[in-house]
Amino acid sequence: MKNQTLLVAAATALLFSPSLSAKELTITVKNPLSTARTGAPVAVSAAQIRQQDAAYSGGAVAVYDDGARICSQLDDFDGDGRADELAFLLDMKAGESRKIRLVTGDATAAPCAAGRVHAQLFLRDKASNTITPVPSAASPTGNLYNSLHHHGPAWETDLIAYRAYFDAKQTIDIYGKRKQQLELDASKWYPTDEQLVQGFGDDILLVSGSVGVGTLKGWDGSKAIHIAPVGNREARIVAAGPLRTVVEMRVQKWMYGLDSLDVICRYITYAGHRDVEVRVIGAKPFASDMLLCTGVQKMKKSTEFFSDKSGLTCVWGTGFPVDDTVKYGLQTVGLAVAIPANVYSGDATDKVNHLTLLAPKGAKEFTYYFWAVSKKEEWWQVKTAKAFFDFSTDEKQLALNPVIAEF
Repeated sequence: MKNQTLLVAAATALLFSPSLSAKELTITVKNPLSTARTGAPVAVSAAQIRQQDAAYSGGAVAVYDDGARICSQLDDFDGDGRADELAFLLDMKAGESRKIRLVTGDATAAPCAAGRVHAQLFLRDKASNTITPVPSAASPTGNLYNSLHHHGPAWETDLIAYRAYFDAKQTIDIYGKRKQQLELDASKWYPTDEQLVQGFGDDILLVSGSVGVGTLKGWDGSKAIHIAPVGNREARIVAAGPLRTVVEMRVQKWMYGLDSLDVICRYITYAGHRDVEVRVIGAKPFASDMLLCTGVQKMKKSTEFFSDKSGLTCVWGTGFPVDDTVKYGLQTVGLAVAIPANVYSGDATDKVNHLTLLAPKGAKEFTYYFWAVSKKEEWWQVKTAKAFFDFSTDEKQLALNPVIAEF
């Protein structure tokens, strides 16, 4: 590829070796809301576990709820072959506090249901018209948009699918579904005519140069700006199940004003969920006066907008998802972002976006959330702007008040 270097990491199996000796630990999981939760995500860092078990080196951990082994997942974020975080899901009553037992060193298979999440990244060979799955891809030009199938990494639950563009935009795009099922392994984002007849979903949003939904952008004082120029951009499929997908877009030497930033956008999506947790991680603390932004794009037709002026920004609208308006009809979607109070710095707008300003305030890491719905979802009853805004108000409370796990 002219003026471009493609770096593709070889796929390696992550081996979690048992600890020298198994140790039983008890963790208390609390639901801080007076609302019952189904499939509430619980994340426990390896550092938390090591505080209780000094011998733990990032190896296997079994999770038991009321004496029964439950599905769990260990993820290695930095690629050193050792787990950095343990994740599992719990159904919790309003205000409930529950004891969960962890057993380090137990490497027996967890009872996990197949087919709840999926993630993919493909290198495209134009000459042979073939695609090859890869765990990561990187380019010092920051642009592999045309060298990757569906232009970047994609991931899904049975409710919805997302992808991140591998170029300066890094925009999040949406694949909406008619049926509650996993589809990307079969459709590769672009369903055939036969699959569409079978009820497959498809791309439902024309993002162009917008934020799409929840894309991190820079802020120049009047509009959102792309993540460019950079010294290197990388996409990684960190985890693809069984309980969650972890997908990263990494940039090095992003020249943002007078700063040179190394930044990871880590997208985490849990089985049974449509919301995406975005962890923004800097190699060093962000400047105390720095502003970034995210938000939702403006829709072309029948747009309705809602902001609670405290971190929730939503849009409900209709538009053509692609330029081919003969084969592909109008799509109605709902887009939302939710920002924690410690990061939220007000609302703004530009020509194509409803924006939320982000103020890291000297922190090295911060988190926010986004989600989307499609009106064509046959199993769900959110079909109007009001219903979506009401849903998003509730979803914000769930996202920004996660369950608390403490030893």
